[in-house]
Amino acid sequence: MAFHVHSDKPFFDLIIGDKTYSSWSMRAWLVAVQSGLPFKEIKIKLDEKNTAAQIAKYTDSGKVPVLKQGKRVIWDSLAIAEYLNELSPQAQLWPEDAGTRALARSYAAEMHSGFQNLRTNLTMDLQRTEPLKHLTAGTCEDIERIIKMWKDALKVSEGPFLFGEFCIADAFFAPVVFRFVNYGIKIKDPMVKQYMKNIQGHHGVQFWVEEALQEKTKGIEFK
Repeated sequence: MAFHVHSDKPFFDLIIGDKTYSSWSMRAWLVAVQSGLPFKEIKIKLDEKNTAAQIAKYTDSGKVPVLKQGKRVIWDSLAIAEYLNELSPQAQLWPEDAGTRALARSYAAEMHSGFQNLRTNLTMDLQRTEPLKHLTAGTCEDIERIIKMWKDALKVSEGPFLFGEFCIADAFFAPVVFRFVNYGIKIKDPMVKQYMKNIQGHHGVQFWVEEALQEKTKGIEFK
């Protein structure tokens, strides 16, 4: 089990956005925590006048997360996850079995590139407490697909996470768990409900959420 390691000599810097809203930052950050490597967290507040300028100090991509290690700069959460897997093989960030590992990569890749309706209709907001009254048809299809994926994996692994131990695939679906919780998506399947509880109980997830709840957020103001 890995923990968020603070060190005077971090192995790399991880530039992230607000913990309340930045789902992609959360994914990369959880993998970094799971890697067990000491790192320095640099948080940039999103949607501010100087946000673009702050991000530009680290990457030309204009987006977070970003991993910086000396002169090496890696952007995109999946690329960061794969790099951390190379840096910390002992952390077993992917399953050991080749077939299971390929399946876990498929799960992470689909989350990485798909579910656009879910992203649009259920944006991540860890401070949200009000259920959503209307879901689009496309969002319902995305939710059904995700639940089926979770059930298929859990039937084989029997938990506690998708492929047994917590891996990159779980880090990539962790923000979805909170989308379901914070928007009041009702889940009936007991195996899926337990998986969601296991994600919420993960030490890295708990740390992230605690800090997210301490962030000051501002609503949309109209003059």
